[in-house]
Amino acid sequence: MAVDSAPYRLVAEKGEPPRDPPDALSPLGPLRSSHGPAALRRTLAPAIAVVALLVLVGAALAPSVGLVVFAVIFPFALVTFALLAWSPIRMRHIRVALHANGVVVSTSKTRDVIAFDHLDEVWMVLDPVRSPLGTIALIRALRVVGRDGISHRIPTNVTGGVEVGQWVIRHCSNPLRADATRALREGETLKFGKVELDRDGIRGRSWATRWSDLSLVRCAPGRITFFRGQKIIPWRSIRLDRVPHPTIFAKLVTECAPKVEVDDPLGALAK
Repeated sequence: MAVDSAPYRLVAEKGEPPRDPPDALSPLGPLRSSHGPAALRRTLAPAIAVVALLVLVGAALAPSVGLVVFAVIFPFALVTFALLAWSPIRMRHIRVALHANGVVVSTSKTRDVIAFDHLDEVWMVLDPVRSPLGTIALIRALRVVGRDGISHRIPTNVTGGVEVGQWVIRHCSNPLRADATRALREGETLKFGKVELDRDGIRGRSWATRWSDLSLVRCAPGRITFFRGQKIIPWRSIRLDRVPHPTIFAKLVTECAPKVEVDDPLGALAK
């Protein structure tokens, strides 16, 4: 595997059109699987449900307020539908092809050929979804950065999106895991963007703490939360889309912290 052995310590130095010749894909190796968008009727269901709910509210208010309520409800419903439906409609031509040594992301007009051995960093693109039961962080895509500093976006909100994410993590992050663990145990300081950690503690640009001072580390959807002295009010939270190679970062934190509660923040991608 030609992936840089320590991108978590070093700052990296900073679409092909469909008509490109077939041998442009030869370095990627054989095709493993292909993933397209989910059925449009299913992805539009939330938008349709919200509009239907607004119409029902208008119908319920009409006897007391009058039909003027629909003059307010309908424009709001249309705007809401447009906002919720934009992403599924925009994604309807996306296709992600997994190859042995890379990924190809295609649309109706572009094709992005991404070779694993040219990549330096993996970042998550999270979409926080708030509900009465709390906030859930959905992984919308992985953003991978090459050694040339160019970023590529690999959607995971496609059919078999978990498989897409696992394939990228397996080839670009997992090969670095053993080296990162060994470096930490040997006393090195590892850098994950603006966050640094060593075997004694973890720190950012304006904060620091020793592992021994933490009463609890809680891995929640999309973030890792740190507690000091008590286990109710968080002392610090780190969003997993703010650090490169978040699967490695989460693993090292959970290995160093004295007490950890895990709520599967990375889902099946960490497997």
